[in-house]
Amino acid sequence: MLASVFPQLMHYRSRLRHLQRFLCWPQLIVKVLWFPLLKYWIRQVQTGRGLNREQRRGLRRIKHRTCGYWLRVIDRTQWRKRNLFVVSLVWGRQALPLYWQCLEPRGSSLQTQPHLLKVVLPLFRAYPVLVLGDCEFHRPQLAHWLAKRDVSFVLRQKRSRHFQTVSEQPYPVLKHLGLKPGRSRFYKQVRCNKGDSLPPFNLAVYWKRQYRHRGPKAPWCLLTNLSTLKSFEALSLFCHFKQRKSGKPKIRF
Repeated sequence: MLASVFPQLMHYRSRLRHLQRFLCWPQLIVKVLWFPLLKYWIRQVQTGRGLNREQRRGLRRIKHRTCGYWLRVIDRTQWRKRNLFVVSLVWGRQALPLYWQCLEPRGSSLQTQPHLLKVVLPLFRAYPVLVLGDCEFHRPQLAHWLAKRDVSFVLRQKRSRHFQTVSEQPYPVLKHLGLKPGRSRFYKQVRCNKGDSLPPFNLAVYWKRQYRHRGPKAPWCLLTNLSTLKSFEALSLFCHFKQRKSGKPKIRF
């Protein structure tokens, strides 16, 4: 596509080869070209400096932050034959890719997830960040890694997960909690994986109310280090992002 719009007086195939050689330069990496632009843009949005009146008004209309947090979404996607792990920034109803990496066909391992997040975290060193992850990022080790770096997180859990309170009273499996549509629960100081010596976190469970027998067939079970359900507005945005693909309405508290 680029080769068809370049104005050089040469054949299409020649322009295509020139572009291919240019894009293969080792100097063209994300950290060198993309990260400085991101840092400048984030600082400009955070401080409001260098923005005209129209840009400031547009910024107020866009929900680029929730509860004071900059929201990041971690996800793995299959694009043709490429397996990509992408870290994106929520900007209104869009997602701006921050960093990405091609993975092996087996998926995103526990070692790869912190590696990519470690590259992106310095971009928001001075600002509060909330990381959102789907079921593929359910492992409590990732939650512990984020908590050690003072990063807030919301990680969706599988319904087959077992949880325990600090008092060693066992919880049933998540799918056996007996929650009904339209109800929510918030469990504090819950441990995952008995015997792994990880610190306790909080667990939010929410099941959207059904309308005319239509709605989600299962509740959302989310592991987080947020303190209260009232500050859990990120859940609505998280559910909105995941349900837009299926055409379902977003969840609101």
